[in-house]
Amino acid sequence: MQSNENPPAARILYQSFTDPALHQPYLRRLASYLDDISSPGITFEVRGISPADTQLGRLSELRCGVQSVAGIIEAEREGFDAVLVGHFQDACLFEARTAVDIPVVGHGEASMHQACMLGGRVGIVSIDPVYLPWHDEQIRRYGLESRVVDVRYMRITPDQAVAAYDDPAAYREIRAMFVDAAESMIRDSRVDVVMSAGGLFALLSVDDVDLHVEGALIANPTFLAVKQVEAALSIAKVTGTPVSRGGTYARASQQAVNELLALVGKES
Repeated sequence: MQSNENPPAARILYQSFTDPALHQPYLRRLASYLDDISSPGITFEVRGISPADTQLGRLSELRCGVQSVAGIIEAEREGFDAVLVGHFQDACLFEARTAVDIPVVGHGEASMHQACMLGGRVGIVSIDPVYLPWHDEQIRRYGLESRVVDVRYMRITPDQAVAAYDDPAAYREIRAMFVDAAESMIRDSRVDVVMSAGGLFALLSVDDVDLHVEGALIANPTFLAVKQVEAALSIAKVTGTPVSRGGTYARASQQAVNELLALVGKES
């Protein structure tokens, strides 16, 4: 016999790599979008990183990744039930999974795997060519070389993308770059699913009902990742663990956790 009582609400942290002091137009819209698409009984809280990941490259990815792991550790201590790392590059994602006992889902990993269920050949569009090697490495790490078959790019900074939320002309320019990249992948690589490599363009275009390309589905990676973290929460409740602790995600020692927190100036 099922209880008539409503189950307790689940809290999920959306760990963005944008700066709350600089990127409020994006973060406000993101919080509203998450409210719209989350399942009943699930609430999302968006937090950022300061300084944001604006100096595109490996060193900034590492710095922001370490800060995100510290934030994820704090989130678990605050009672969050899961974390969605809202940054397509998934910096320090595997390390974060070793540090906490709640599900940690990466925007890139989750959305690419889910996109492969929507079509046979997936193409992604990055915001900048600096990320092309990184995305190639992600695709190999996740074992998707035969499915995520093309990566193209626009040339925009995170600040330009955020500014376009309030500038229709700027959005049209960015949209044209995305469509051009998508059509090139359809023509050259026969992709049948296209998505942006990250949430900036996905959220920017979420209300654009006229955005489409002939021959391929345009998927929203943020929506796909949200549904994956909700599923991960349900799976963890059944299995009793967020991940296997037998190998890749072996639990970090408490001393290792404390040392990371000390590195970023947080109390253990």
